[in-house]
Amino acid sequence: MDLAWSDTNRTGACALDESGCIVDERWLGSDDDIVGWVESHLPTGAPSVIAVDAPLLVPNESGQRPCETRVSKAYGARKASAHSSNRPLLIRLHKRVRGEDLAQRLALSGFMSPFDHGDRVLLEVYPHPALIEIFGLKERLRYKAKRGFGIAQCREGLRSLEAKLAELAQEVPPLLGPPVEIDDSMRGTQLKDIEDKLDARLCAWLALLWHIECSTAFELYGDASSGHIGVPRARNRHDEVATLGRSGAAADTA
Repeated sequence: MDLAWSDTNRTGACALDESGCIVDERWLGSDDDIVGWVESHLPTGAPSVIAVDAPLLVPNESGQRPCETRVSKAYGARKASAHSSNRPLLIRLHKRVRGEDLAQRLALSGFMSPFDHGDRVLLEVYPHPALIEIFGLKERLRYKAKRGFGIAQCREGLRSLEAKLAELAQEVPPLLGPPVEIDDSMRGTQLKDIEDKLDARLCAWLALLWHIECSTAFELYGDASSGHIGVPRARNRHDEVATLGRSGAAADTA
């Protein structure tokens, strides 16, 4: 899911089944909405993975988390540095550390850090380096609204992102869902909704990748005590079908 910093904004959410088919995608509001949506997709007794684009653990009182420093060092030259997060900053801007609050609630349903090696995993991800590694990009794919990046550029960037995600239909695991239409009349909140929807699809696919290949497919920046960011390792496109680590188990990933 593409978690909004506060519940005054909408969170993009997407759920995949084990075959890579989108079974549900929508925008969610409050923490209660998010937790209820997750619980509605939890298969009884089966492993599940949630990948979230947001800081899930922020213990530092200043600067940035070690995982953010490491990601920035690895991807800064490719214009995909991580945003800095610390407790005073997030509390000042958003009144709380929402990702931490959500992680604590999801822990009640068994979702733990990837370092805990459990059957239900809560994985923090970051779209920009993920896209670089998945598609072998020279630098980050620009599609987010920023100062100096116009509406027409946002539309074209989102079309490029949608096209890239459509390529995953041929990958292992696949991402299978309806196309997302982006027409020239879209602007403002319409484009933001499309951005959140596509980011949520990417997060869901990363969750499925973790479910199938676990840590072998990811570089985990950071640790259990200071926070982490999972970035998929560079892949040989159209690899042979991966062997499922948990053969025959049903699962939802989000």
